[in-house]
Amino acid sequence: MADGKEKRVHVVTGGGSGIGRAVAEMLPKDDTVLITGRHKDKLVQVARELNARGHHIEAAVCDVSRREEVASLAAFAASFDHIATVVHAAGISGSMGNPEAIVRINALGTVYVNQEFYKVMHGGCIVDVASNSGYMLPKMLVPEKRYPLVLEDEEAFVSALVHRAALVPGEGVAPQIAYMISKNFARWYSGQCALKYMRTRQIRVFSVSPGYVETPMTEKERGKATDILLGYSGPGRGAAPEELAYLICALADERCGYLMGTDVLCDGGCVTAGYRMSVATDEKKVPAPGGAW
Repeated sequence: MADGKEKRVHVVTGGGSGIGRAVAEMLPKDDTVLITGRHKDKLVQVARELNARGHHIEAAVCDVSRREEVASLAAFAASFDHIATVVHAAGISGSMGNPEAIVRINALGTVYVNQEFYKVMHGGCIVDVASNSGYMLPKMLVPEKRYPLVLEDEEAFVSALVHRAALVPGEGVAPQIAYMISKNFARWYSGQCALKYMRTRQIRVFSVSPGYVETPMTEKERGKATDILLGYSGPGRGAAPEELAYLICALADERCGYLMGTDVLCDGGCVTAGYRMSVATDEKKVPAPGGAW
């Protein structure tokens, strides 16, 4: 460039809505932010709106469950001088697909994003967005011993996670369990990447686990289990996307250079207050107003 300044790009998967969009809006205006997702129209609309406010947003369609599309995205991002940040916020909830689709998008998607960007990054930061639901499963439902399969046989890995999700009976339960397992895996995998990525490429990797975030999508899914969950939240509400975006952008800042290989739980205190899968549909276990039981 004529002014000699480095061209920095920040990549946000799932940048068309929710946490991803809020992150895109909060990142430095002087840098380029590449937002991605599966729906072109949504991405173009977000880019148009934010660019009208002085941002530099580019949009690219990418299905993170397809390695070849993630590889193409990483190659495009690498055409800038420096990939400063990758925020992997793309994913689907337990009501948006069958167990296999959920595992492929949420779990394999995390693997593909981390692996493909590792190949093209030198320095910078990768933030994987997991979920507090990954903390809520009984140990018998967490197939952690099967997680390393993802590096050897992806199809066997998907099958193992889908099979574990099917162990809990009930209509519509398996997709929810698959979601929780997929987010538990995302947190695990992020931690597995941290040492290698820093030692070999100086890339910082960590994850963030939000609780219930108030978006149009989650509002449509709200039910009794959500109301019980929010009963365990200190503020008694869900998070605004901007609250998670601020946390992610602050921790991704290079001044937090010693933070890596860990998960940052940001759920209003729900998990530490005792919310688990076993209480999700039990109205008797909802804390009373004021915190008294």
